[in-house]
Amino acid sequence: MNKSVNLTSPTALVLTGFTFLCLFISGCGGGSGSNTPVVITDPDPQPELDHSGLTPIETDVIESSEYLAGGDVTTFKTDDGAFETTPSIIDDDFTDASLFVQGDHLFRTAHDDSGPLMNSSTCQSCHINDGRGEIPTDITEAFESTLVKIADSLGNEDPIYGDQIQTFGKQTTDTSFRNANLPVFGGSINGDELFGEAYTYVEYEEVSGSYPDSTTYSLRKPVYKTKDMSFGDFVDGVQFSVRMAPSVFGTGLLNAIPEDNILALVDEHDADSDGISGKASMVTHAITGETILGRFAYKAQTPSVLQQSAGAYRGDIGLTNSLFVEESCTDAQIACQTVAEQEGQMGEEYDVSIRELALVEFYTRVLGVPARRGYNTTTQTWDTEISQGRALFFEANCIGCHTPRHVTGEAAGSLLGEIPLIGDPDEAAEPIEALSNQTIYPYTDLLLHDMGGSCEVTRETDEGLSCSEGEECMYVQRCEGLADGLIQGLATGTEWKTPALWGIGLVQTVNADSTFLHDGRARTIEEAILWHGGEAQTSKDNYMQLDSTERAQLLAFLASL
Repeated sequence: MNKSVNLTSPTALVLTGFTFLCLFISGCGGGSGSNTPVVITDPDPQPELDHSGLTPIETDVIESSEYLAGGDVTTFKTDDGAFETTPSIIDDDFTDASLFVQGDHLFRTAHDDSGPLMNSSTCQSCHINDGRGEIPTDITEAFESTLVKIADSLGNEDPIYGDQIQTFGKQTTDTSFRNANLPVFGGSINGDELFGEAYTYVEYEEVSGSYPDSTTYSLRKPVYKTKDMSFGDFVDGVQFSVRMAPSVFGTGLLNAIPEDNILALVDEHDADSDGISGKASMVTHAITGETILGRFAYKAQTPSVLQQSAGAYRGDIGLTNSLFVEESCTDAQIACQTVAEQEGQMGEEYDVSIRELALVEFYTRVLGVPARRGYNTTTQTWDTEISQGRALFFEANCIGCHTPRHVTGEAAGSLLGEIPLIGDPDEAAEPIEALSNQTIYPYTDLLLHDMGGSCEVTRETDEGLSCSEGEECMYVQRCEGLADGLIQGLATGTEWKTPALWGIGLVQTVNADSTFLHDGRARTIEEAILWHGGEAQTSKDNYMQLDSTERAQLLAFLASL
């Protein structure tokens, strides 16, 4: 939220402390014996400050610094490489540039001993050009840059399948990803042969609507179908959450925002009655065991770039590491465990070494943030359409969740220490200066918000007939609104973390086949707005009440981010 925090004392003190005592004894030296109340006014009242300790950002005044959305790590490419660019502050340092290149290579390269169960073969194949993934247009094409989270009705992991469906399996450790085994109904139950866990695809229903000015629109309502369960049925009450891989740039800056600054935006009980609350997702740190603020993934279930990277290695690619040491097999998956035992790592070795994990962490933390478009650096003026659209975005209270500006604190070095990069194994990693003390414009509060809706999971055949078991009996999930029905940590089945909007106007430049929202249902930014509900309903209604010119201006502003 764009809440303002008054950090000053009152400007007037009436009948308090020593003042009251003076009045009681008739004027405190004034000698007149007057009973007139004495009001002491602060001669220099302090301005109201926002959550970052800055003067609140204005609706009608665009600061020139907004052009540099990522502060010192802002980059200026606007082609398909816009999200994978080295910031000049990193490139100008020989050591940092070398670490960046090494991390970039690991991010793009298939690793030995991936699997036995997996969703993709490399980080880059999910985060295409370091941007968003995509949803296959053909139901015969398996999800590769989109995954499916699962849990029972209380948010517990499935005892057989774990917390996400892994579509691909390896029979042996030398099987290439492209030839990895797709799911086969009941194929892995006996434990003698390994296949991918299950196959999910999406079909869309078109939902038509119109603005108050009679302009029409059409949205895609997804229906998710899961079939070919290789290890048997899912747990009773299972819920499915389809999630497209997000862009990865800017994460180091988001990681460096002081926790207290974000918590200052929490308004869980809507004390200001604007219809928007905002809830912190408090999670457990995998290394320290502390309870800290979650910032990453769609439900803010991960607290750091390091933990997010390590979890993706293990969950999506099937690579063990120092944070997640177990293979991606549950106790019930004998076929998976058998293949895992054939891998080449011995004893306490990990599939991804500590050095490799630290390099990927560094790379993703310092990736450049694209500069805003629409700013003339010569005249130091903004495009009129964009400035007007920005004002409309603010007036619609979209900034109630998409907080425009933050300031980073000291960006601590990796908890893996200095040795994985360049130094002594017992030496703590130095802070990353490029990410420290930066004024940035990500347009997110990193909090959870209830977006409304509900979900229902049924068992159906391909013809839509009700069923309860068997190879033809699929799990079918239909949802109203943006709900996914999946409880994850403190996030309910209708709550989502506010995504950062920086770079949103370049998403389809970086990857023409990518789309918007957590599951890619929105083909355009406009469609993404029209799917908003719950706490965002009023802001969506405000957008819909605009005339066609104003809507175009607001969309032009978003495209400039």
